[in-house]
Amino acid sequence: MISVKNLSYVYSPKTPFNTQALFGINVDINDGDFFGIIGNTGAGKSTLVSHFNALTRVQKNSGTVFVDDVDLSAKKLDLKKLRAKVGMVFQYPEYQLFDDTVEKDVMFGPKNLGLPVDEQRSRAKAAIELVGLDYAEIAGRSPFELSGGQKRRVALAGVLAMRPEILVLDEPTAGIDPIGKRKLMELICDIKKTCPTIIMISHNMDEIASYCNRIAVLDRGTVKGVFAPRELFGSRELLEKCGVELPLVTELAVGLADAGIDIDRSIIDQDELVCAILKAGKYA
Repeated sequence: MISVKNLSYVYSPKTPFNTQALFGINVDINDGDFFGIIGNTGAGKSTLVSHFNALTRVQKNSGTVFVDDVDLSAKKLDLKKLRAKVGMVFQYPEYQLFDDTVEKDVMFGPKNLGLPVDEQRSRAKAAIELVGLDYAEIAGRSPFELSGGQKRRVALAGVLAMRPEILVLDEPTAGIDPIGKRKLMELICDIKKTCPTIIMISHNMDEIASYCNRIAVLDRGTVKGVFAPRELFGSRELLEKCGVELPLVTELAVGLADAGIDIDRSIIDQDELVCAILKAGKYA
């Protein structure tokens, strides 16, 4: 669904402040993927994904990005159509809220698509309910009066009202307490039923290991590889090479294995770890 070939990007080119953020990126994201993108601060993660709906344009002679059969390096793009297909939720999306009621804020995207008012309102209602909020209770309220968690859900609803086929999430659980993180990730899993392809940037390796089926590792503007979760978190050499931390479950499994307990070091699932511990104890 998304194909990136030899993509490079330079900020402030031909000025004393020019900085190259991406170097010849090659990556394919398939229809139905829950695709993780990880890497240290400054690795180029946000710059990469901002190309997917042309918020950042492909620079001349700097590679290509295709969304389905649409070449995003073309000079003329149907941006409305593209951004209806590829929805993007930025880190701390609650700071993107701007209208005087929740409903108007969520209707903004459908309005820009030129949809009739009734359709705008219908989509807003469906999106607000999809993110777990009570439409009747919240539609007429100012988004600035809501709690932080509610603001984040409203911002997400504003993107979902566009009914994208691809959803890009940049650090969706940043700054949320553990219970809030779990609830938001459960919500994102529910959203995947209607928005089949999700791309998630995260520094939280537990979330990456638990939800993503494929993971791209970025380092200083290059892709070090695309891995299945077990492949990535089961290789100490690979982790050290990529500068990746272990999920907590895997870290515990490695610690137990180092202590002489017969446990697979590549475990990434909490229930699997419990079963492995019980099995190791049974045959100890």
